[in-house]
Amino acid sequence: MNDFAAAMKAAADDLGGRGIGTLGEKSLHLALKYYFAPDSGTHEQTVGGFIADAVTEDGVIEVQTRSLHRLKPKLQAFLPHCPVTVVHPVAAETLLCAVDENGELLGRRKSPKHETVWHAMPEIARLHEFLTHPGFRVCVVSLDLVQYYRQISRRQREKLDRAPLSVNGLWMLCGTEDYLALLPRDCPREVTGGKLAEVLGIPKPCAAAYLRILRKLGAAAVTGKQGRQNVIAIAGPETAQR
Repeated sequence: MNDFAAAMKAAADDLGGRGIGTLGEKSLHLALKYYFAPDSGTHEQTVGGFIADAVTEDGVIEVQTRSLHRLKPKLQAFLPHCPVTVVHPVAAETLLCAVDENGELLGRRKSPKHETVWHAMPEIARLHEFLTHPGFRVCVVSLDLVQYYRQISRRQREKLDRAPLSVNGLWMLCGTEDYLALLPRDCPREVTGGKLAEVLGIPKPCAAAYLRILRKLGAAAVTGKQGRQNVIAIAGPETAQR
């Protein structure tokens, strides 16, 4: 991995000074690509008939800033050839910046939304068929971001570009141990999705997706019912298998 400031400079140079509003997710995507694959000579390489964001000595690096399910055809093509690291960002802090049609700043405010590694679980769960593949791993990157948008009407806005400001941390998830390690030591080992959400202080869909991931990895199993919810027994770290 590269120094983040260097990755940002490399991404800015690559963009060639193009203005806000024309980039979609390109600023965020490019910065993460340079962060994980500093050598531009490794970028945009063909593997299995698809273009990978980068191919390094560790295998394919594929940055996906939105829905992970879109990667399924690429993963099916890449994994027979080499390991794949899917890089997926979550926004710890987001600064919302309104701009006009010329990209001039009109105002800014902080978003009330704060994402953690748990907010990546619903997206990771969509790739359930790859979770047990030994060459597959997901790197969740926590970032502070600036989101540019154009106000179309009182209730409608057009999202333009997201640009990273700083990296807060990352989680490399490549096996059962890594997923189990996300749980605090005092977390109950028999829970419902609702109970786990309460214990962790996260949205219920995130907790439910995490439990689905553990079940796919063989680290959790349904042991009963509590109302309409399944009761899930989670393996202890001493029984985890990579």
